[in-house]
Amino acid sequence: MPLSRLENFLINTDGNILYVNPSDLDATDSFDNKGNSLTRPFRTIQRALIEAARFAYQSGSNNDRFDRTTILLYPGTHLIDNRPGYYIKNNGGSPQYFDVNESSVASPDLELTNNTIFDLDNASNVLYKFNSVDGGVIVPKGTSLVGLDLRKTKVRPLYVPDPSDSSIDRSALFRVTGGCYFWQFSMFDADRSVFYNKNFAQKANPSFSHHKLTCFEYADGVNQKALTGLTDLDMYYFKLMNAYGDDTGNREITDYPTVTDFEPNSPEFKIVGDLSANDFGITELTSSGLVASVVTDVVHNLNVDD
Repeated sequence: MPLSRLENFLINTDGNILYVNPSDLDATDSFDNKGNSLTRPFRTIQRALIEAARFAYQSGSNNDRFDRTTILLYPGTHLIDNRPGYYIKNNGGSPQYFDVNESSVASPDLELTNNTIFDLDNASNVLYKFNSVDGGVIVPKGTSLVGLDLRKTKVRPLYVPDPSDSSIDRSALFRVTGGCYFWQFSMFDADRSVFYNKNFAQKANPSFSHHKLTCFEYADGVNQKALTGLTDLDMYYFKLMNAYGDDTGNREITDYPTVTDFEPNSPEFKIVGDLSANDFGITELTSSGLVASVVTDVVHNLNVDD
């Protein structure tokens, strides 16, 4: 069978399975890689998560796909640059970015191009900039992370908050959203020099307590940040909108703030949906063709996918 025909069996065209294998010689985080082929996996989890979010995007408001993508992790050591990412806000019709110190960033370089730095060993890599502003890699829209071997699929951080500095807040490896799923991988302490404060020019041997670093916390899609007037989850998707520029051809997404239709799905910031002391009372139940309508005695605030 010709190699091109064989590759057809190894490519997932729907983007609902993405592959990450840091040990594969052909693995790359290049902007033109979709990560949906066994013959060309991603090198990092963070690059795969960006692509999982992109596969979920659909033009138009409140219609992005949810609970769609599984990321398959091959055995090996998966590094996570979990430093706090950039803030973003609408400044008179133009995007304005701020770093962890809330200082304005003149050249954020978030657009993915041939010149983008994806190497996690480089402090200027683009991947950490998409993180939560509180630190941690956001797992978007019900994405699953599934390893192939619990003991041999290892995840290690590159940012460990300084336990002796009270001005450095707690952080996390992953900021999860509702509907996420995790299986068959293990998280370990850092085993190489790490970032530990808000000065990203400094690194330290991680031979200190990791007690200010948790494995999982929720991405905040409810509380607005004073600096931007946006939630952490809002900012994540708005940053992603500006990642896919002209160099990505048919994968271009219109930039924020020109449009804002890449937004959180309601279930992303709920644990299991709305909870209350009493069930919703149904006052009317009708049907017309294939559409059923339910009227409740109080406002239910439920949405599609709840």
